[in-house]
Amino acid sequence: MLYILIRKSFTFYILKKAIVLSRVSTSSQDLSQQTDEVLREVYKDGYTKRNIIIIEDTESAIQLSEEERHGLNKMKDHINRDPAIQCVYIYELSRLSRRQLVLFSIRDFLVERQIQLICLKPYFRLLEVDGTLSQTGSLMFSLFSSLSESEMMLKKERMMRGRRRNKELGKSIGGRPPFGYDIDKEKRYIIDKHKSSLVLRIYNDYGYGNKSMMEIAKELKEEGYFPHITINSTLQHIQKILNRNIYIGEFPYPRIISPELFAIVQHNIESSAENKIVRHRAPFLLKGIVCDARTGYILSINGAIDTYFSKHYSGAAIRRLNIDPLAWEHSKIMYERYVMNKDKLLKLIKAAYQNTAKKIAVIDDEIKYIAIKMERVEESYILGRISKKKSEQLRQRLLEERQIKKNRREELVDLFIRKQSQKKCLTIDSIDESLLTHEDKLSIIHRVIDIITVEKPNPTYSIIKIYNRINSLVYVYEVHCWRHTWTLIRESTSNKDPHIEIKCPKGIRRTITQ
Repeated sequence: MLYILIRKSFTFYILKKAIVLSRVSTSSQDLSQQTDEVLREVYKDGYTKRNIIIIEDTESAIQLSEEERHGLNKMKDHINRDPAIQCVYIYELSRLSRRQLVLFSIRDFLVERQIQLICLKPYFRLLEVDGTLSQTGSLMFSLFSSLSESEMMLKKERMMRGRRRNKELGKSIGGRPPFGYDIDKEKRYIIDKHKSSLVLRIYNDYGYGNKSMMEIAKELKEEGYFPHITINSTLQHIQKILNRNIYIGEFPYPRIISPELFAIVQHNIESSAENKIVRHRAPFLLKGIVCDARTGYILSINGAIDTYFSKHYSGAAIRRLNIDPLAWEHSKIMYERYVMNKDKLLKLIKAAYQNTAKKIAVIDDEIKYIAIKMERVEESYILGRISKKKSEQLRQRLLEERQIKKNRREELVDLFIRKQSQKKCLTIDSIDESLLTHEDKLSIIHRVIDIITVEKPNPTYSIIKIYNRINSLVYVYEVHCWRHTWTLIRESTSNKDPHIEIKCPKGIRRTITQ
């Protein structure tokens, strides 16, 4: 019995392990020296080389915002895998981390597992002999964690102050220099002869050569410039060059082009942007079936001014907003009255709300994934993988994305409810138009309408005649152009109107016999 107790005590003593965590900046300290100092303290506490785990890690003195290091991950992995580890030794508290949040998360990690933490500079023990948190150790931990974070902020401030100083002196603050420039040994910007000549050529071609940016991009690609990027990327690169005022000698960059040439280029860019016409994206429903009542010519369309117009002198013209809604409302009434198949319409509605239900399910999955990403960001921040500023930026971005998804989901749910209710009232007028594509509307219009004539006796109103295909009737509407309203004047049989010969611009002639 005594032998067994001695054996158990001996086994426990042998299995007792400690971790020595050494982390230094590559530019300021010697890693082995720090490890040796910590090991002397470890040996005093009775540990031997067999039961000491040494973790050495180097960090960049520049990457001050990086909290979670490789060494910390290794330390946690060892503790989770090996229950014999009872103590962690560090030279000073900043070797764990410089951020309070990370330090306290490590403290909670060690206290939860009753792992002792011993710090040499200043000396303190985190736990009591019974494994509880020491008041003195907790106070020292809190005090020096605050000092570590303050030290980190001071280092950051010194680094930023150095960068600002270099910028004031006209020196590079890091990163790749702008196209056309290089950096000398004193970190000052100098002109790259090869690239600067290309910059000057681009400005001359666009400013004096009357070449477009795309033409310049194609020429440069053909000559072998920018071989590793696409033509579109080359175009974007040229746009960036032409919009940067650093080339006129803005400090700290030497001058490559004259201010006069830069002004000419900017004027050309502005003029080009002003001449670009923003085209109306709404589709024209009546293309090819609207004609001038006087001449019989089919009206052309102009997307820039959103108008049907005649290419012939003094021909009729009418805004799309004044005739397309009229023709669509007319077609809906006629289609419901004479053509509509309610079974087909029901099938269309059912397919539409099923598709909407699928979209809602997809958005639900996206919202869940955003929640997972937010948890990952929070975890990375707690563990120190990212800075507080970075975590806040990511969190804000994810919150905005989630709100957009939620708003879209609400819209889809509302649309889904409306589509379900439409099954009970199967009239085309009661159907949400979002159910119908542009092709569906065209199909209905062409099924109902043969031709539409436009007469404009007065600038304020137009006379619209719609010749039905399904019942051989003519419907005459008076359209009030400024108010975008219309009034049905009369409904008559087609033989009361004269013969109309429709003249198509492309030589295609069609005749409507009344």
